[in-house]
Amino acid sequence: SSMSLAITDRRNNSIVSSEPVEDSQNPSILPPPDTLIWHYIRFDFFQALLKNKALWLTRLDKQSDKNDGMYSDANSRQWTDVMQKLMERSGFHIELARGDESQIQWTNKILRARTFIHCWSIRAGESARMWNAFVSGEPRSIALRCTVGCLITALTGQPVDFARMLYYSRGQPRPDWSYTAPFTAKDKEAHIHERELRVMTMLDSGASENPDQRLIPVDLKTLIRKVVLHPASPPSFRLEVRNELKAHNISAH
Repeated sequence: SSMSLAITDRRNNSIVSSEPVEDSQNPSILPPPDTLIWHYIRFDFFQALLKNKALWLTRLDKQSDKNDGMYSDANSRQWTDVMQKLMERSGFHIELARGDESQIQWTNKILRARTFIHCWSIRAGESARMWNAFVSGEPRSIALRCTVGCLITALTGQPVDFARMLYYSRGQPRPDWSYTAPFTAKDKEAHIHERELRVMTMLDSGASENPDQRLIPVDLKTLIRKVVLHPASPPSFRLEVRNELKAHNISAH
């Protein structure tokens, strides 16, 4: 395992016990660098990407999926297996109480409002289902094709993290080892087809304003490897996209 959870005695910073997390449950383990990823975007947003030279990250609590980043109902009844094993190994027995649930949800709500995300789909080719889901039937849209490695390189030096989303059935508790652990978990039945790779950033603790979105600078020439037009786009759209790329000196095909 590449990740473990631990209980630490703060009096002397010694580890009381630890428990490995299965690699399949570690969102920080990303696909290989050459894995293809896709981002579906309307043309006006694509123009804004080129103009700003920045990715648009939306606040986590402003997503169309209103449960994105939240704990599931099952978290109020049980711990995840790895947390249960960790407490048993430590000799602890902690019952989930209503007050604990309220405190956890309150903290989770605050952190969701300070976290911003940008999403890609991990798959070998474009997807009709993803076209329909993310551009709302707008034919003047494109899909950007990149790779995991190029996305990471294009954001070098920026205050972002990358995560492979994990999918859980509705009766399962979502990751509970930190207030932000659910930020990389989604409902399996509703979202597993997305195969999401998530870019995330958080506001600094001293930030006074809390906008609905953030722009994160990106190296466009590294990011944009291929541009695919919407299958129903008008004939003139190809030239329009090509001219837009040419205007920003990007040679993607």
